[in-house]
Amino acid sequence: MEGKVKHMNMTLIKRTTLLVVISLALSLSWLGCKKSEPIIKAGPPPSGPVELKLKWPVGSRMVQNLDLKQTSETQVPGMPNPMKQDMTMGQRYARSVLKELPDGGHEVEMEFLSTRMSVTGGNQTAMAFDSSDKSSKTNPLAATFQKLAGAKVQFFLDASNEVQRVEGVDEFQQRMASGARNDPMGILKNLFSKDTFRNWMRENRSLPNKPVQPGDTWPVQMEIAMGELGTLLMDHTYTFKSWERRNEHNCARIEFDGTMKSMPGQNLKVSGMNVSIEGGKSSGETWFDLEQGMFVEATMNQDMTLVITVPNQGRGGPAGQNMTVTTILNQNITVKVEPAK
Repeated sequence: MEGKVKHMNMTLIKRTTLLVVISLALSLSWLGCKKSEPIIKAGPPPSGPVELKLKWPVGSRMVQNLDLKQTSETQVPGMPNPMKQDMTMGQRYARSVLKELPDGGHEVEMEFLSTRMSVTGGNQTAMAFDSSDKSSKTNPLAATFQKLAGAKVQFFLDASNEVQRVEGVDEFQQRMASGARNDPMGILKNLFSKDTFRNWMRENRSLPNKPVQPGDTWPVQMEIAMGELGTLLMDHTYTFKSWERRNEHNCARIEFDGTMKSMPGQNLKVSGMNVSIEGGKSSGETWFDLEQGMFVEATMNQDMTLVITVPNQGRGGPAGQNMTVTTILNQNITVKVEPAK
């Protein structure tokens, strides 16, 4: 019995960590912003097609907040009722444009400022921490995320805003892994790989490749590389709905909806688990500031089913037998730029 309980607890810890990794990977891959410049009082919105293009003014610094609310319901074999879990997470991070490169690209630095997280299940708090509170007691997962504050990575973009290289990832991973207990980095390391960092700076892929006006649509396909977790495919349609005034700027309000799934022919594999994402759907809207060349806000809703297969150790089954755990997941994400000071 003791072995069975221990095995189940470790499975749930891994599952919770996995949900955090997938949630961050999906949410942070959508957009990035820069600090607002002095307010530009916009005139009438354009009457015809315009180019929506990112701008990177050297010396600018953006502080951005990401808030995520997630609910999940997990069915475990041998348990009569599904386990319900609620998670909230907030991240505050900055991007600074360090310099313009000879080829017309830019060097941009990302710094993680703070992280907070709360996980509850069965009316009990399983984990709660805030990286700004150094006195708080944390579990292994929280202790690892606590080290995010102050971590930095540098990106080198070409003139078309494609990431050419990323620096500082090895140091970042060492920072996250130092002192980790129960090897939570077996999963978390996949989130902080060069591939996943690249995804966080590819917001240009959400923009159309030609001038657009209200009523126009364009397809957006993304491959979200997650190291040993495999690759997620995202297929969406974006629609330019209207011009809206925000902070005296003309902003394009863009709606999107589409699907998410694991790449066919593979499973997401990590730390003794096989994982696949099925029936993934996402939708939302975002606002692109025309004058400043940046996304200033986004809201997203994502639904998916995670099928997780783990070895059935310590549960009395035959050697080599696997256990399949199914999690129905919903999450709502909001991303906003802090007002300029």
